[in-house]
Amino acid sequence: MTTQNISVTLITQGEHKFYSGTMEIDIIAATCSTNPREDDPQKGFQRTLDEKRALSIAEYIKVGGTIPSSIILSAQPDSGLTYNSKNKTISFNDTHGSFLILDGQHRVYGFRKLMNEGVKYRVPVIIYNDLSPTQEARIFIDINTLQRPVPKELLLDIKRLAQRESTDERMLDELFTNFEVESDSYLFNKLSRIDKKKGKLSKVTFYDSMKPLLKEFNISNTDRLYKIINSFFIAANDVAEADQFNLAEVITKATLFKILVAHSRAVITMISDNNPEDIDKISEHKKYLRRSLPGSFQEISDSKTYLKSVEVLDRKLLRRNITI
Repeated sequence: MTTQNISVTLITQGEHKFYSGTMEIDIIAATCSTNPREDDPQKGFQRTLDEKRALSIAEYIKVGGTIPSSIILSAQPDSGLTYNSKNKTISFNDTHGSFLILDGQHRVYGFRKLMNEGVKYRVPVIIYNDLSPTQEARIFIDINTLQRPVPKELLLDIKRLAQRESTDERMLDELFTNFEVESDSYLFNKLSRIDKKKGKLSKVTFYDSMKPLLKEFNISNTDRLYKIINSFFIAANDVAEADQFNLAEVITKATLFKILVAHSRAVITMISDNNPEDIDKISEHKKYLRRSLPGSFQEISDSKTYLKSVEVLDRKLLRRNITI
């Protein structure tokens, strides 16, 4: 059995001591293991590994990605871990199961995918020693409850800055900005760009709702799309007022918003087929929405079944009252 030595810094935090250093990913992959709860209902505390996620991490490393955050490990009895205070190094047995992963199991799984590809890559590690299973579980809980993920809205908003914005995301951002800043926007002061706020539509909900429109229609100009969708919303609001329903008060409800935007595809298609020159006119949208929306507002406001609600509205839109 071979041993490994790495330089470390000994850190004390409260009642715990741990070592901070760096390790080659092939050593981490060879010496670390997980303890999924699915495999060990009594002592396991980790989720089952996702191979797709691990493969994406491996690919990210191969193309030059950086992983600055530490893998957090707990030394197990088989590691034979010892600390040399004079040299500021630890030594441990180079054997599988020397360390239990407390945080970073998918990163390590990704490292394992690269073991036979000759990839040289070092990552930071934090190593605890002499932890009981109870202490390991508590640290795992602390890591996964005290660390809050960055809001998806913020990640979407900084993609352009990071130059990772797709064509669809660029168009959706332009559309979002129009609805956010234009004085005639039906959604003016109803949008939240970087996080979730009560009474506001988040950027994630907006993107999820509008993205199918980009796939349904050949969109060359987001200003044009803004005028069309904004006319649709204003027309829907007028129909709601006639139906004694306050649409403006509930338009920020995510499911209702998604239902209306999805229904707009059928309305826009009908206008385009019959009067394409009027596709951005409020009166034209209102003409078709009078078929589908009256009597439906409360139902879609309370709806929990997005697709079914859209189907109902689309059927009402297509229905004709024909006298024979």
